[in-house]
Amino acid sequence: MKKRLLYLVVALLVAMPLFSGGTAEKGAAGPYEVKFSTENGAEDVESKALYEIKDILNKSGLFKCEVFIGGALGENDDTLEQAIQGAPIVTVSDPGRLMSFVPEFGIIQMPYMIDDISVINKLLDTEIYKNWEKQFEGQGIKLLTSNWYSGPRNFILNKPVDTPADLKGQKIRTIASPLFIESVNAMGAVATPMSWSEVYAGIEQKAIDGCEAQTPTSYASHIYEVCKYTNKTEHFQLIGCPVIGTATFDSWSKEAQDLFIKTFREVGEKYQGLVVDMIKQEEKEMTEKGMVIREVDKAPFKAAVEPVYEKLGYSELRTKIAKELGL
Repeated sequence: MKKRLLYLVVALLVAMPLFSGGTAEKGAAGPYEVKFSTENGAEDVESKALYEIKDILNKSGLFKCEVFIGGALGENDDTLEQAIQGAPIVTVSDPGRLMSFVPEFGIIQMPYMIDDISVINKLLDTEIYKNWEKQFEGQGIKLLTSNWYSGPRNFILNKPVDTPADLKGQKIRTIASPLFIESVNAMGAVATPMSWSEVYAGIEQKAIDGCEAQTPTSYASHIYEVCKYTNKTEHFQLIGCPVIGTATFDSWSKEAQDLFIKTFREVGEKYQGLVVDMIKQEEKEMTEKGMVIREVDKAPFKAAVEPVYEKLGYSELRTKIAKELGL
């Protein structure tokens, strides 16, 4: 109760410029003030995309956007709660976290569910996705898009990993979601949720043995300084879902709403291709700095996570989604 009250107070403080400026009235002309929040550093692909969107929207004259990196406005779950409470904040979440609001939504983040990330663009136009959007809106969340991509996640630690048995007893940082925790445990590790901002120090101080993360984020956070190996299991394709509170979004003019969604979706699609090239360059640089980038046979890891689909109730839904997307 105390934590939820704190979120409400923070949300009101962040929203004060919006309310005092009078732009909360439906259809007001703007410019609408919006804060973009991410836990990642300036060089991360997610941050770069947010800066690009900020420039596009600010040039339109309809918005006055700012980007806050490194968790300056709070952790992902905190900023989402602030947005639901009415603060004009966009935070980039993911299906694993958002499944706590719409359980079915987590299916698209499941391990080895999607190999070719471009199919996610097709998903946005399906009836099942539109139904998910309505369910989120009923809980105060406006799902702007779900086609952001930060790359495949790998096990990064100070030992080579070839099979799930190699992860036994290894405390691996992951996202605080049943989907991520169950999957990482199934692959042999001890799933250890914590804020991304604490990971570098956690590894350095041996509170954890490593992490599972995508290269653009691990590179931007200099994880190569405290870990020797990136083991390319590519078990998750990390999908980003920029979200904002419906209270804020619904207060805007139709023109502003359409531009906002269009910009987030188009930039998401653009960065899908850029991420692939970025990963190649960053792997090259990490290798030069002493990290060993290892290709891994994915078959034993795919087999290890198979029971998670049944455990989370996704077996039938996986078949339905695969058919819908032609997987």
